Amino acid sequence: MEMAGVVTYTGAKIIQNARLLVEKIGRPLELDTDGIWCALPGSFPENFTFKTSNGKKFTISYPCVMLNVDVARNNTNDQYQAMILPASKAEGILIKKRYAVFNYDGTLAELKGFEIKRRGELKLIKVFQAEVFDKFLHGSTLEECYAAVASVANRWLDLLDNQGIDIADSELLDYISESSTMSKSLVDYGEQKSCAVTTAKRLADFLGDAMVKDKGLHCQYIVAREPQGTPVKIAKYYLRKWCKIASDVGIRSIVDWSYYTLRLSSAIQKIITIPAAMQKVSNPVPRVVHPDWLHKKVCEKEDRFRQRKLVDIFNTAKRDQVAQDETIVGDIEEILVKDGSRVLPPRPVVHSFEFNREINSRKPSSPVSGMPVDLQKQDLTLFGSNQSLVSSSNNGISSENVDKTIDYQAWLETKKRKWRDSREERKRRRLGSTNISDEPVGTTKFPDSSFNYKHSQRFGVSGFFKKHESSLVQSHWQILQLVPRTQPGHFYAWVIADGTMHKVPINVPRVFYLNSKAPITEEFPGRRVKKILPHSRPNFNLIEVVISEEQFRAESKKLAAHLADPEVEGIYETKVPLEFHAIVQIGCVCKVDKAAKSRNAQDGWNLDELHMKTTAECSYLEQGITYFYLYHSISEGRAIYVIYFPTSWTISVVVVNPFQNKELSSAILEKQFREACHALSIEPPTNGSATFKVEYVRSIDVGSKILQRTLVAHRHQHPQPAFGIIECPGFQVLKSRIRILEDFPCVTMSFNACDSNYQALGWQVTAGKISMQRCAASSQWFNERILLSRYAHVPLGNFELDWLLFTADVFFSRALRDKQQVLWISDDGIPDFGGIYEGDTCFADEIHHLAINALLKSSLVEETEGGSLFCHESDSHPPAHDNETDYDEASSCAPAFQVLKQLIQRCISDAVASGNVFADAILQHLYRWLCSPMSKLHDPALHRVLNMFMKKVFALLLVEFKKLGATIIFANFSKIIIDTGKIELSAARAYCDCLLRTLQTRELFEWIELEPLHFWHSLLFMDQLNYGGIQAKWSTGLPGEDMEDNSQMNVVSSWNIAEYLPRVTKDHFVLIVSEFLYIPWKYLKEQVLIRTTNMMDDSTSTQSITVTAAETLEACVNEYIKEQISNYFTEKLLNIVCDILRRFKGENKGIKDLHATHVLPCSYESQGNKGDAALEFIKHVCAVLALDQNVKHDVLRMRKNLLKRIHVKEFSPEAQFRDPRQSFTLPNIICSYCNDCRDLDFCHDSLLLEDNWRCAVPHCGQPYNREQMENALLQIVRQRERLYHLQDLVCDRCRQVKAAHLVEQCGCGGSFRCHEDLLAFLGKMQVFLSIAACQKFQLLHDCTSWILQVR
Repeated sequence: MEMAGVVTYTGAKIIQNARLLVEKIGRPLELDTDGIWCALPGSFPENFTFKTSNGKKFTISYPCVMLNVDVARNNTNDQYQAMILPASKAEGILIKKRYAVFNYDGTLAELKGFEIKRRGELKLIKVFQAEVFDKFLHGSTLEECYAAVASVANRWLDLLDNQGIDIADSELLDYISESSTMSKSLVDYGEQKSCAVTTAKRLADFLGDAMVKDKGLHCQYIVAREPQGTPVKIAKYYLRKWCKIASDVGIRSIVDWSYYTLRLSSAIQKIITIPAAMQKVSNPVPRVVHPDWLHKKVCEKEDRFRQRKLVDIFNTAKRDQVAQDETIVGDIEEILVKDGSRVLPPRPVVHSFEFNREINSRKPSSPVSGMPVDLQKQDLTLFGSNQSLVSSSNNGISSENVDKTIDYQAWLETKKRKWRDSREERKRRRLGSTNISDEPVGTTKFPDSSFNYKHSQRFGVSGFFKKHESSLVQSHWQILQLVPRTQPGHFYAWVIADGTMHKVPINVPRVFYLNSKAPITEEFPGRRVKKILPHSRPNFNLIEVVISEEQFRAESKKLAAHLADPEVEGIYETKVPLEFHAIVQIGCVCKVDKAAKSRNAQDGWNLDELHMKTTAECSYLEQGITYFYLYHSISEGRAIYVIYFPTSWTISVVVVNPFQNKELSSAILEKQFREACHALSIEPPTNGSATFKVEYVRSIDVGSKILQRTLVAHRHQHPQPAFGIIECPGFQVLKSRIRILEDFPCVTMSFNACDSNYQALGWQVTAGKISMQRCAASSQWFNERILLSRYAHVPLGNFELDWLLFTADVFFSRALRDKQQVLWISDDGIPDFGGIYEGDTCFADEIHHLAINALLKSSLVEETEGGSLFCHESDSHPPAHDNETDYDEASSCAPAFQVLKQLIQRCISDAVASGNVFADAILQHLYRWLCSPMSKLHDPALHRVLNMFMKKVFALLLVEFKKLGATIIFANFSKIIIDTGKIELSAARAYCDCLLRTLQTRELFEWIELEPLHFWHSLLFMDQLNYGGIQAKWSTGLPGEDMEDNSQMNVVSSWNIAEYLPRVTKDHFVLIVSEFLYIPWKYLKEQVLIRTTNMMDDSTSTQSITVTAAETLEACVNEYIKEQISNYFTEKLLNIVCDILRRFKGENKGIKDLHATHVLPCSYESQGNKGDAALEFIKHVCAVLALDQNVKHDVLRMRKNLLKRIHVKEFSPEAQFRDPRQSFTLPNIICSYCNDCRDLDFCHDSLLLEDNWRCAVPHCGQPYNREQMENALLQIVRQRERLYHLQDLVCDRCRQVKAAHLVEQCGCGGSFRCHEDLLAFLGKMQVFLSIAACQKFQLLHDCTSWILQVR
């Protein structure tokens, strides 16, 4: 009978028998094979409790056991000898309808659900399963069975590891090929993606479309590793076309062996390794590792240090045995007393009266003390006597006097005591004790031999410190901070182990990788590893070298010589900071390796002896840690020091004032501190619990000494671990004055330079108020930093000022190392690609969730684009790129891009599922981290690949807008302006809501957030700096409803080009444009009001504006505005022009053309009288009014008449409008105090033009570092100059890039020119020169001046 029938029949019988049994007792409600719901009488027994022989209780459910017994008796099947049940790779999931059953003779009785029975399945897995099933019958134990099974798995894994070198190509292709039959024709599949569809398209390339037009096409394919990053199907004849490689490459070098190894390993896991682990058998195929969840379970089962039950540690002991095994414990008061001078007092004896009465009733007493013999023996044992306590002189009982044939029990008791004493004596000798002569009870003699040394080692000062050393080995380390020492490669680690803080030396080696084309000599010993190099560089002979930092610096010249060797491809990870390397490897919680030997704590530990532990395994600062906060600001000899101890609510203030006035007092400081606590919603101290101290001194040195004494006194009063938070302008200077800070782990907070800007009078109260605000906020900052340390797994004191970039670097570095990828870390913004410089430039746009969406949806974008983002298909149209090397760049960055994608997915999971604010902050700053040269893993190529995806997603988003009926007016990565086509504001809002809801349903735009910010009745838009319109306002009407507020009309006029007009024409320009916006809007409102009134009179008409009515209204408005342009605006502008001409009559009419110099003004006053005022006014006004396409021809006609009035031809060069503005924006400028990110527009930011270089965040005002700004601008100038010299030549006619070096003309006959015009380049350099002149950047000015002079 088939297994399906057996299973179905057996399940039915189980349900029937259970129902019959339950109906005899109660009533069945619902029955199934795995459970039953029934109603039983209240008197029916439910639970039975058994008491075992060892005193434990065991409870069973009687109804469940009863039904289980019934199933076991009536449904046990003894027909088959063996049965294989595969396991799932996911935790807690069982695989149904997949099994293999054997008969007694070893033949397969039934095979269900395995790949061997599937058509088109990978033949490698089929053959493996065909060989492996009968091996489960071999062996007499589970270990032998799985060993036989593993031999088959290892043989097939070896075949893949050596790339099938022992078999022919035809046999190899047969093993690794898969097949699929297409149920429909290729045309019917459309844009669907599948292996069969892609194979059919490949077949059509060389067989013709006619061969694949019918359905039922049988497609057989293998998976190749080329092109890198995208799995494709190959054929030998079309290798060059499909894989982008030479056609003479062998099949084995193209096959994606990792893919087939993964497929086979998955089958091995399901059939062999996971079932073996479930049966407590060690992994029979070690090359196939367990899944993470299974590995964790196996480790928990095999962990011999795991505490399972408390009773396994504590056992019941006899009282006499406890007394004999008790060792001498020294008193802590005698820790410094030498053993030779120490006298132990008599040990107290705890008497049990019931026990004594029992002993007295059956044992003789001592004639000396009257105590029982056993108690005398216990007393003497506690004093260390080694004499035989069982003698005739003491107790009168000996083994010789007791006849075992008469009183066997007494003889046995005597022997046991003697054996016990002998064992104790051997134990004392082993521990270093010596014999002690007979002394009266209560006296002890200590010899002064070698015992003194060993005893002092155990109970003296050394023993006291050995306890701390053992805690370092046995306990996990909570690392507070890694501090570099003067010796390179050596650090101090402030750690908490077993509740005690230690300062432990750690040696961090230098690890780098040398990739050589030739075999490596013994000059740089190391081991060969297999890792993925940056940008997918070829891995020849990659050697991992681990040396000390001193040796690395001493051998730097040899490394440079190796790098110059043509046989050496590159040397990687030579610029990784050792502190960063240690943080990435051990994190903030680690544990000493079990194989590491115990040592003196000051001898130090090597980094490879420490292993990272997650904060889930080992807690990190869960019990809390005390801290103190030290604040310092200084200005021209005046200063203030504040030290705050939260544990004791003590604040000590030291004011350095060379003068006599004293403005601060304890009462003022307490009031300021309480106000600061209330402002931050912090619970202030209760009245009388806080202590405020104020001291005045006249010099900074005296104030530093007072702080030194304060910290020393606090450390003596509170010896527990403490952490220092320092906020001051110069930490190293402060540390040199207060030397005790070296005894604490300290972290510096970013200091606001505004705090040191003391005013002339009343500065003490202001400085005291600021310091109290900082003290109150320190607790929140400290708690947030602890939470950040747990999440980022970074020591508390090792975060950089820009913690967002630093945390992202740490996460990305760990993720890359987990994927066996070599890092390209560098501190100078230039990626370390093995010592080879790749000239790259980076750019930035204002971006938020678009970068995250593009990263996560990259695979979906690839499908939409036909899979052409990481590869180029010859028959497809490649996307337009700015760089011709985009294909190579995208392919080389594919491994790192995939790791980054997985990292962002984990951050999103943390932010969404757990609500982690730090993960959300990292996502918000993802794009800034990618494009910032300050990040350690900065890679312009990776940034450009992401930007390519962003452009494609953004383009698809705009296409979706157009499909939904919107007209795009302006769009960039941060703002989209659309025309809804609606007249009523309520209809426009409803349309926008519907538009956004529709976009949210699209999978491609899942993470993009769009929010309507402003609605405009009318809008003239030239660019982001030049626009004007009538902005709509809303007021709240009924609950849940919004109404349009027409009580106020707000005309927004933001025209930056007006700043370049003379003062006399600027006001006229703004007035004309505002009237041009207001007049048609007012006419439209009147027409809508008239129509609404008519509709109210006609009850049968609809109350909303129909499409036909809207078109009619729009046509009326257009005719009206055309009429106004022909009459009102033309007449008014002619009058204004005539007035301007009369005012400037007799004056110089234009010394220079406005657009000839391209000089950036520091203020707009210098542009007031340049050029012809009337001409510039006409050009600017007409350029703005012509933005309305409906009246553009009327505006041009008006422009012609105005130009004729000033005697300028319509199409003359001077009559053409040119944008006079110059612009350059430096992106992603970070405030060093509040971490605010801002883009600085050097040409249009009025604050920058006024030399107000400060953070714009309220209550911050931190000055920006002008030197860093100048350096950033200088790097941009040099990069643009280099790109100009290295640019390609393109053909004027066909726009193709010049490929040959010596060709003077293109193949099409056109001439070559530079891709970037010289005038455009000089214009860019002129902008930087203007910025340098305006902002007084001397170095930038010299550089740009030299470039312009050379040209």
